[in-house]
Amino acid sequence: MATFNGAATLPKVLDAYCRLIVPPGGWRIVIADNGSTDGTRMLIEHYADRLPIHYVFEPRRGKNVALNAAIVLALEEADNDGLFVFTDDDATPAADWLVQLAAAACAQRAFDIFAGAIAADWGEAAPAWIERLVPLGLTFGITPPETPEGPVFPGLVWGANMAIRRHLFDGGLLFDESVGPAAGAYAMGSETQLTRRLGDAGHRAWFCRAARVAHYIRPDQMTHAWVLERARRFGRGKFRQECPGRFPEWLGVPRWMFSRYVAELLGLATAWMRRDADSAFLRRWELAYLRGYAHEAWRGSPPASRGRVLITSYSGELGGMELRMAQEAQFLRAAGFEGMLAIRPFPRSGSWAADLRERRLPVMRFAPPPVLEQWRWRRTNKFRALFGSVRAMRRFRADLVHVAFCWNTYGATALWLAGRCGLPAVISVHNTFPHCEFGRWHHPLLREAFAAVRGIYGATESALQHFLALYRPYLRSDIRLAVIPNCVDTERFCPSPALRAAARQRWGLPADALVMGSVARLSPQKRPEALVALLHALRGDFPALYLVLAGTGPLEDEVRKVASALGVERFVIFTGYHARIEEIMPALDVHLLLSRREGFGIATIEAMACGVPAVASAVPGNTDVLSGCAGGVLVPLEDNRVVEQTVARLLADPDLRARMGEQGRADAIRRFSTPRVQALVHQFYDGLL
Repeated sequence: MATFNGAATLPKVLDAYCRLIVPPGGWRIVIADNGSTDGTRMLIEHYADRLPIHYVFEPRRGKNVALNAAIVLALEEADNDGLFVFTDDDATPAADWLVQLAAAACAQRAFDIFAGAIAADWGEAAPAWIERLVPLGLTFGITPPETPEGPVFPGLVWGANMAIRRHLFDGGLLFDESVGPAAGAYAMGSETQLTRRLGDAGHRAWFCRAARVAHYIRPDQMTHAWVLERARRFGRGKFRQECPGRFPEWLGVPRWMFSRYVAELLGLATAWMRRDADSAFLRRWELAYLRGYAHEAWRGSPPASRGRVLITSYSGELGGMELRMAQEAQFLRAAGFEGMLAIRPFPRSGSWAADLRERRLPVMRFAPPPVLEQWRWRRTNKFRALFGSVRAMRRFRADLVHVAFCWNTYGATALWLAGRCGLPAVISVHNTFPHCEFGRWHHPLLREAFAAVRGIYGATESALQHFLALYRPYLRSDIRLAVIPNCVDTERFCPSPALRAAARQRWGLPADALVMGSVARLSPQKRPEALVALLHALRGDFPALYLVLAGTGPLEDEVRKVASALGVERFVIFTGYHARIEEIMPALDVHLLLSRREGFGIATIEAMACGVPAVASAVPGNTDVLSGCAGGVLVPLEDNRVVEQTVARLLADPDLRARMGEQGRADAIRRFSTPRVQALVHQFYDGLL
């Protein structure tokens, strides 16, 4: 906890700590004294022989400044498996408070953030208008009594009673010191800024009703002036937590707010004329909130950040690389960086961008002319890029540019622009592509582009080595190299008899059906026609066999014609694009990825996580994932007989499939789980900015 001049409230709180039931593994308390002048230190020392207190003095004002000092001290001693519990110096806990939080953390291993119940401890009887008109949660941090036990939105985890797994702080996670209580006016959101950032990175929150504290509400906080000032601070904090570009803006504020402000002013005038005090107060609250939002947009301090990273590429469709770029932005936010996506338009890019903004990831349009990706009009494109795209990149105010490469030069223009802007850059490589020769046009541009590159990682070792073989002449000797695989959320992707039954019922399959499937684009690279031919070859021995193709692409009509020509169209299920693959994958008995080439093969690790045996062509990318893995099998690319024999053996042996499924899931958790890959990303960026 942080405290500033807490001598009036701390005795009641520390007395309650003396009555706490000790949780398994014990507990300690770190109190960060934020420059108190009222004898707080002497009071804390008075309890030192009764409580496991660690005291730290932080003279710089700000609650988050003090909490960060407490975190730094706690990290030196706390177990990696432990729990960091945050509270306030005026929150009195129930005796079993820590025991209940520890039990929730033990029982809910899929959750990393925990909220407890917060009741009001009124300093005097609350006026009727407060309980009738004031949003108690936003104003006083009080938990609604009807909040059910279970998953909760991370933004509803409040600072008087919250816990976060200790290991999340190993990557440098800290509170934003530009928000929260400090000297003078401030933007609210001290704790929710942190919990929402963790939520954006995929960490889930759980509400534990039995972990209770009582939050003291002082008499001077029960006035119209105090509550309205709280609304204004809430507006300031709300701006800090919004995602830019989610709504059309004017002067940095969503346009709808201006019309809302006028409507509230008119409503306030009407309420005064009618002498409707309740309505007038509610209108004033809304106006205060809107003024606070606009104030922060126009005059607020910039958010604390370890740096701003612009993530971009030369994309042509929504695929594994693009999804990984969005994950990268989430991982960076979890580590205290600002991750921004800059994408060029492609089919379905608009809906994808809207979805990302809903998840509070900043997404901007960035489509520089292809100076290095295309030969035609290259001189004109260079001129346009120099006088247009350089300024566009500078407007992002990035500290570092991350360029994702999916093919030979696809992304090189963005890298060259970063060099022209004097920005350091990193590269991620998401495919294995062949060697090619560069001519006199490319050489000087590539030297300029790679001069500022500080690090490169490949999604696989094969991808990294192919890239180095192509670009090594342009690389500095001190460049950072790494392999960081794609990841799978092993909590979402998991074996599920319920999802298996639901998907099969939706497809109208008989109870005894055997199901092969492939989650992939219907494009030449993925060879979907080979899957239909495989189905035709195996149906003689397995008459209950079906094929599920989850994806869309340019070959869909051709694949349907192939299925019709072979007489198996009734046994091929085209699902189209499906956003929730975790609802499809458990329904499969075998997953197939018979690609001509593959950068990584995210669907393969998703199948493994769901306990589904994976069969993939022995090409770079697939071999990086499945070599030495008991949960999958590699088959020759063009040897149809071996492919048929391998798949037939799996279809005929349910015990073998079950063993491979268990081993594949264990391997997916060990090598490709989100926490592991996130830690590798944080390690890669450490020191590059």
